[in-house]
Amino acid sequence: MEISVWQLGILIMAIGFIFVCINLGNAIKSSSKIIINLNKMIEQNEKKVGNIVTNLDSITGDVEKIMSLGSNISGIIQSVKFVNKIFVKKK
Repeated sequence: MEISVWQLGILIMAIGFIFVCINLGNAIKSSSKIIINLNKMIEQNEKKVGNIVTNLDSITGDVEKIMSLGSNISGIIQSVKFVNKIFVKKK
């Protein structure tokens, strides 16, 4: 029984094709697991994300209040420093 070069080439290509198909199947299986886990995480955190989005307006309002309060305190400190310079004489 003789084996020609083109038959050997086809055999090697078939083995390579089977190897590629097995690896592709494993990749699809692992990506399917990743997608399932991702969907579970989204479902578990959906309410938390919804609460954050609905409360975003109040959160930004609180940040604005804190910023304005910090600005007011800074202004008071500057005015106290100015008054202190007027009334306190340097030696």
